[in-house]
Parts: sequence; C-alpha cells; structure tokens
Amino acid sequence: MMLKGGITMIKASLSKSSGLRAVLALSASVFAYDAMAGGFINSSQSSVFNGMAYAGAAAGGSSSAATMFYNPATMTSFTGLTIDTNYTFGLPTSKATGSFSGALSAGLNAALPGSANYDKDYFVPASYLVYQLNDRFWAGISINSTYGNQTKADALWRGSLVAASTKLRIITATPSLAYKINEQWSIGAGLQIQYASARQVVNLTPLGVGGAGIEKADGWAVGFTLGANYEPIKGTQIGLGLRSLTEQDLEGTTRYGGVQSTNSKGTLNLPNRVNLSLRQTVNPKLDVLASVEWQNWGRIGNAKLNNPANAALAVLPFGYDDGWFFSLGTEYKATDKLTLRAGAGYEISPVNDQVRRLSLPDSDRFWLSTGGSYQITERMMLNASYSYLHFQKANITQVVVPGELTFNGVSKQNAHLLSIGLTSRWGGAPKREEPIVKKF
Repeated sequence: MMLKGGITMIKASLSKSSGLRAVLALSASVFAYDAMAGGFINSSQSSVFNGMAYAGAAAGGSSSAATMFYNPATMTSFTGLTIDTNYTFGLPTSKATGSFSGALSAGLNAALPGSANYDKDYFVPASYLVYQLNDRFWAGISINSTYGNQTKADALWRGSLVAASTKLRIITATPSLAYKINEQWSIGAGLQIQYASARQVVNLTPLGVGGAGIEKADGWAVGFTLGANYEPIKGTQIGLGLRSLTEQDLEGTTRYGGVQSTNSKGTLNLPNRVNLSLRQTVNPKLDVLASVEWQNWGRIGNAKLNNPANAALAVLPFGYDDGWFFSLGTEYKATDKLTLRAGAGYEISPVNDQVRRLSLPDSDRFWLSTGGSYQITERMMLNASYSYLHFQKANITQVVVPGELTFNGVSKQNAHLLSIGLTSRWGGAPKREEPIVKKF
C-alpha cells in the first residue's frame, strides 16, 4: 500500500511537466558499464600492454603492433608483415546501495530493496596489421571497440527508477601511415572511421508509463591520429600520440510510453586523448616503461537529444572533468623465448561527485597487472596477461522528481581483466635497391 501511494504521487508529479517526462525518459541510461576506464573509454586494447597497466604503450620498441593504436609512428619498429590479435575478458564485481529522500520517498523505501548487484561480464577483441612498404614507409590498420557500455538490470530495486538497460558500442577502424625520417625520428598519422550504435531504456512501468528512452540509434564520425617517436640514444624510446576528438551524430527511435518518434537526433562529443610514453632499456634483459595519458572529457559538456515525441530538448547531464592515467611497468626477457611483464597504474576519473549518476558510477581506480609472452615458433608469439582494478567508493546523488524525490546511493566495484593474444610476423625487411652506378 505504501508503494502504491508513492507511485500515485510520482504519477501526479510526472503529469505536471512534459519537460520532466523527457528528462526522465532520456537521461536515465546505463546501470553498469564494461569500459573499465575513465568515463566510458574502453581500455582493453592489448594483451601485451594489459600486463604492464598500459605503461609505455605509445613508445617504440614493443613486440606488439597494438602500440600503433596509441601512436602510429611506432609502426617503424616492425619489419615485414606483423599481425596482432587480442581478446580481453572483463569480469567485474559491482554492488550499489541507496535510498530515496524527499516527500515521495517513504513508500518507495519501504517497498523496494535497498541494494543490487549489477556486474556483467564482457568480451572485447582488438586487431592490428602493420606492413613495411620500404625502408622509409609503413602502412597499417587497427580495428577496435574504442568506447562501450552494456548492462541489463535484473531485479527491481530503488535504483530501477533512475537506471535500467543500455548498450553503447563504438567501433573504430584506423588506417595509418608512418615515415622514418632518420635513425632517431619517426612520425605517423591515421584516419579514425567510427560507427556508433546505442540503446538506453529506463523501465517506468511501476509509474504507469512503460518503456522510455532511446530504442535504437546509430551514426558515423571521422577523426584522425597523429604521433611521433624519438630515440635520442640507443635504448631510449620516447613516444607521443594523439587520438583526436570526434562528434558522433546519432539518429534513431525514441519512446515515452505509447508515444514513439522515429527521427530523434543528437550529438555525442567524444574526447581527445594524448599519450606520452617512455621505454628505457636498462640492460639486454630489462626494459622500464612509463606513460601518462590525458583524456579531454571536459569537452563533452551536456549531450542533447531532440525527441519530437515529447516536444522537448532533453539534456543528458555529463559535465565531466578531464581524465588522467599514470602507469609504470617492466618487461623482462627471462629466456630467449619467454618475456615477463608487470605494471601498476592510477587513473583519475573524469566523473566527480557532482555529476556522478547511477547510470555511470565511475570513480578513481588503481591497476595491478602482470603477464608474459612465449615465442612458440620463429613467427608466432603467444601473449597473455591479467589486471586487477580496484575502484574507490563512488557516492551518487541523483534527482528523480525535482524537489520531491532524490536517490542517494553508493557504488562499490572492482574488476578482473584477462587477456590473450597472438602476434605473428611474416617476411623480413624489404631489401634496399642497389644503385645502378657504383662508386669505387
């Protein structure tokens, strides 16, 4: 009876404003996320660098072609044809607790459970190909899932009114070229071609509304990558890579209860990423690596979606800060065939207490990583790695009905990342053409 009374009051509040209906329909989104990096960036791009908490990812000298994702100039480290495939399995453990405050809270708090587990396992592939054209030019392509969220709320609890189910996938193909200026300097550039698909629906059935949100939307975007690699002395590699911002223009179908619109449009601004990395050879067996990455999440602002079904411009209130990631790692050649790795990192989330929502309960986190590679044959290397991510407690304050109902909660989570991959090399470096006339 208390729940029924609370629902009746919420229905009355909903009926007062179509703008409020639009906000509820379109700002409620993901109830868990699988990106496991700042915001909703997908960090799982390499089985090799996962073993070092992604330290040194943009510096030359790696055995993995995945380094081209962070800096296209590093392709000049490879000879012949190199193919690199990577498969990462994410195993998160996540739990949220919370309660409502405000005039409408009593019936809902009494009738609905106060906590829920929302972890969802996921799988992410990434592939790379690098080919040396001659002694100066290299070409390559990478195919990655660069951003992502996915969830489905299983149980009805207090958080069900502010978050339900979502699926966001952004797949990026990046054809790239690199040029070796001399023995010290290499530069590179690439074109990002992105396809995005999204679905985010909140279940307002307890409020007598039904489904609300984005039923289906997709779109394309284009960006670029730039990079440079510098080797001041033999054994020292310094790499700087940029992945540019992109503007995803999404178009699709939205719904609020029985009202559907098939021409809803919106733009999602995705951030620049700049990575500075170092690889330092200490001795023939040991390399030390380091990275710092800046993620320009501050540009995302508030995403807007024009939803004619509600005759309102709904705002998705991101309002993120910039994100930072710092990592240190080591690579040790134990034998001619076996290489061991370890690393640690710290990531500063762009999501702060003021804008954190149950839909994306992101927070600062620590990385601990280990891994290794084994040379199976002359051409084939098997890579495997493991990372443990520990997240700081994330406080959440999210308004459901302004002035009358607010969700106050806490999210706690950690994650295990298991990655396996295969690096294969074919052919040697192209032979340099001999001059027609030789000097004696």
